[in-house]
Amino acid sequence: MKNIYEIFDEVANAKTAKDRVLVLQFNQSYALKSVLKGMFDPNVQFVFDDVPPYKSSGAPPGLGYNNLHQEMKKVYLFVKDDPRASPNLTMKRREQLLIQLLESLESKEAEVFANMIRKKKNAVKGLTYGIVKEAFPDILA
Repeated sequence: MKNIYEIFDEVANAKTAKDRVLVLQFNQSYALKSVLKGMFDPNVQFVFDDVPPYKSSGAPPGLGYNNLHQEMKKVYLFVKDDPRASPNLTMKRREQLLIQLLESLESKEAEVFANMIRKKKNAVKGLTYGIVKEAFPDILA
């Protein structure tokens, strides 16, 4: 299974919109759909406007001990008003959890997660709301 940043690199290198859609569909996974939903769905709001400073893991590409396919199940901790998050979870603790998560990922995977939190839609060349909506019509509002 490819890392999310590898899929995004393929999307950026695709020549046409149809090719971008096909890249997304071919690499369909829970993690990819979750990242795209977090980036492009206006109904998904995060508790952070930006990510706190963190240290890059320094792991060479492909050799990180963690990836977004494993960590996307924790994204609810950073979504505003998500009922799965404990009401006792403070912003300080959320910040600590986010830093730990980002530091456990390869630097490019951490960048993908950070860009999702920032709602940075232009982080991937050629990736637009329309492309995502065409590839996965069920995930966006």
